[in-house]
Amino acid sequence: MKPMTKEEKNRQIKKEAIATLILFIICFVWHVGFGYGLSGCDISFMNLPLWWILSTPGVFVVGVVGVIFLLTKVFVNFDLDREGEETNGN
Repeated sequence: MKPMTKEEKNRQIKKEAIATLILFIICFVWHVGFGYGLSGCDISFMNLPLWWILSTPGVFVVGVVGVIFLLTKVFVNFDLDREGEETNGN
């Protein structure tokens, strides 16, 4: 784990928060888009309408894939208690 300054930690926290918000918006648009967009479609699979299959279980799959992406590419493990290279004068 590389030591980070307070400013680097704050930038990383903002980056992670924005990426999480983007994933939430993608999941919301997916869920609502397929839920309302395909509501008039008469296609069924195992007596479930296509809009439900793509909307509800589909958003779960999108969310899991998105979280795996965030954990591997965006999130960084760092300690909030230590200041890294900064000295506080003590």
